[in-house]
Amino acid sequence: MRSKIKHEEIPDKDGRNATFLKRTKGLKKKANELSILCGVDIGLVIHKKEQSNAVLWPSPESFWSRLQEFMEFRNEERKRRMTTHEGLMKQMVQGEMENLEKLKKAIQLKESRQLVMKSMQTDSFNGFGIDQLNAMNSFADHMIKKLQQRDNELNEDEH
Repeated sequence: MRSKIKHEEIPDKDGRNATFLKRTKGLKKKANELSILCGVDIGLVIHKKEQSNAVLWPSPESFWSRLQEFMEFRNEERKRRMTTHEGLMKQMVQGEMENLEKLKKAIQLKESRQLVMKSMQTDSFNGFGIDQLNAMNSFADHMIKKLQQRDNELNEDEH
């Protein structure tokens, strides 16, 4: 039966080096299995404190190549997805301006319709200003277009 290992630095230098070599070998083996089974690129850096000889796995060339690909991917992905606050605000303002224009047109049409109804009730255009007459004209143009569209739809259905 195995004894549990305390997770603290091994005080004996030889024991620490032996554990380092065994665990490094096991870590490389697991990284290789993960790479093969899942089809992913893996790079490991294993560095001992106070030493300048880092272990780069699978090889220094492959490690640096994979690291470079990862760093380039991250920049490209970040640039592709990045939306600056200013750009986002411009998009929102533009959308709201378009909505505002649509609402203004809808209100103008309703007001124009009311003016036309009022003129039909009184059977007179007396008392209307030039702006109100222009609004009624716009409404009439809008209604003519809608009637033409409907006429075209009905003619298409017959054919």
